[in-house]
Amino acid sequence: MRRSHLLLACICVTLVACSVDMSVRARTQAEQELQTRVDDWVRAMNNMDLEFLATMHHRVPELKVIWPDGRVAHGWDEEQALHQEAAEGVDRINFGVQGVEIEILKPDVALVTFRHSTDIIREGGERAMPTAGSVSMVWVKDDGQWKIHLEHHSVRPPAAN
Repeated sequence: MRRSHLLLACICVTLVACSVDMSVRARTQAEQELQTRVDDWVRAMNNMDLEFLATMHHRVPELKVIWPDGRVAHGWDEEQALHQEAAEGVDRINFGVQGVEIEILKPDVALVTFRHSTDIIREGGERAMPTAGSVSMVWVKDDGQWKIHLEHHSVRPPAAN
């Protein structure tokens, strides 16, 4: 009788330990996937690659992107139009990211925050005023791929940069 209770207790402890380990493993994997997606997003921003950026956004009407100047894009079509407008006359962009923090809220929802610095060189070599600020993103997993569902950019006032 005692052996069966001891065996049952050992099995329960093992199952609990394994489920916690799997959860930690799944969380770590999701964090690594998201870090890769953020790196890809930064590369696409720097390359002004709208085609690739389109694959990174959740293509639903509820997609919302809040730009540093306060404009809000609802859905990818509006976001793409704002990107095209922002890219006019731009030769190069250097969008740098520091302090990426990833928080898995649910298995298919995550919050990503980071600080950014942006340096833009216009056609003809003119340099726009560098900016710095913060970005918050809500990512959702759609068809096995992490996609941006909400993106919010803010900039610090020039004196704070």
